[in-house]
Amino acid sequence: MDPRRDETQIEMQSCSRRRFLAGSTSLLVGGALGGAVLTYAVAGQAKTAAPASAAPPLPWKWVKLDPLEAGQRAYRNYFDGGCGHTTYYTLLSMLREKVGYPWTTLPDRMMMHGAAGYGGHGTLCGSLGGTALIINLVAYKDKDQMYTQLVDRLFYWYAKQEFPTTMFDDISSMPKQIKVTSKSPLCHTSVSSWTLAAGVEVTSKEKKERCAKVAGETVYVATKALNDYFDGKWTPPAWEPSKDIAHCVTCHGPDDMLQTKEKDGMRHQQGHMECLMCHDDHT
Repeated sequence: MDPRRDETQIEMQSCSRRRFLAGSTSLLVGGALGGAVLTYAVAGQAKTAAPASAAPPLPWKWVKLDPLEAGQRAYRNYFDGGCGHTTYYTLLSMLREKVGYPWTTLPDRMMMHGAAGYGGHGTLCGSLGGTALIINLVAYKDKDQMYTQLVDRLFYWYAKQEFPTTMFDDISSMPKQIKVTSKSPLCHTSVSSWTLAAGVEVTSKEKKERCAKVAGETVYVATKALNDYFDGKWTPPAWEPSKDIAHCVTCHGPDDMLQTKEKDGMRHQQGHMECLMCHDDHT
């Protein structure tokens, strides 16, 4: 074995170790300074990155917004990312303009995955998910469940609504589309019921136009509710089961958090959705 080669390898290893220790020291020093500047070693060169500001506790500031402007923005933004993106980003962008920090700290495209019922899975309508996220940020309180009622009643409205309304027909290329009651906050049910009635496929321009209007209507209703809530004028609309499932709720209860007239041992379900859409009436 060549002794000169051994000496070269030892020298290279020693050099690499010194670099590693120097980089480690920089990391430790950066941490010791309380995070004022984070220093790290990459390929032997020191680089710096400013730390992110800590987010303030909830709730974040809400200011009165124009519901119609919010709805129109949501309708237009739909074509840039889908239902979950547009409802979230529309309200975020308006709050950035009127409030600024901390709304400026959130990423624009955080709700892109909400399209088509979250990743195309057809579960919760993304327009509800994006809106609910903002509701939580502005209305959350540890000992006040009103923020959950704001979300619940929005979903309740959605399930009873005939979509799409004519609210955005003046800016739509397809006015006066057929209306169908969603009956559920689920994307699968909402979209499938409409496409079957309209005689179109889910990839059609007609379906996308319909969903853009749904997103706009969802933001419009939520913005009005939040304006009223912060003015002290919002009262949760009473949830009432449809006549088809009233007898189901009598026994099983609407959810596992409310005091109802259910029989002992019969409290098996949670929620306010229509029972008979998923299973038969066992009575």
